Amino acid sequence: MENNLELELDEFKKMKRVDRDVIIFKNLITIRSKLGDDKFHKKIQYVWLTLLTGFCGVRRFFSF
Repeated sequence: MENNLELELDEFKKMKRVDRDVIIFKNLITIRSKLGDDKFHKKIQYVWLTLLTGFCGVRRFFSF
């Protein structure tokens, strides 16, 4: 097994289940660390979705 997190599909398929789980976990941690803290983006997303849902609900209720 390599220290590198990038593998070919055939190499990945030949690995044991535990080793594949470890590789997937390491990749997940790497991706999350590269994305950084996304709590701020989630807050914006939830506010936007709440406003959009509210607007659609009000629009349907008042039949604009």
